[in-house]
Amino acid sequence: MSYTLENSIGYQTNLVATMLKTSFTKLLQPRFGIAAEQFATLKIIDEDQEVTQTQMAEMLGKDKTTVGRSIESLIKKDLLKREDCSLDKRANRISLTPKAKEILEQAVPLAHKVNEAIKAKLSEEELESYFRVLDIILQESKNFEEIIGEK
Repeated sequence: MSYTLENSIGYQTNLVATMLKTSFTKLLQPRFGIAAEQFATLKIIDEDQEVTQTQMAEMLGKDKTTVGRSIESLIKKDLLKREDCSLDKRANRISLTPKAKEILEQAVPLAHKVNEAIKAKLSEEELESYFRVLDIILQESKNFEEIIGEK
């Protein structure tokens, strides 16, 4: 089989991810003034108040600089606050503001509803297979040099 965008794992995965992100942003933006990636950043911090910027970057598939800019944007929107860490004066602790907590209270059920609606179109076996395949693709995407014999 020849290589086309139609049969490209990377292209098709990116297409789906972009469509999900764009569609979810269209729901979030008018209601809460945030994009899908900003929602993800808030949700990550909500779930783990000790998460570092490096860990967030890894979880979001972004570099630390991009995550740093996103954090700054969320601080300007009064959704995050930065505080000095009492144990390490060089470190900062990022936490949610009350405004961010309010947004998450309303946005999380929306995200859940969208997620469940998509999952309802799939059987349990398809869903398990989907996540298994995504995990394989994720792991293999970390080894491109090895795959093409340059490592």
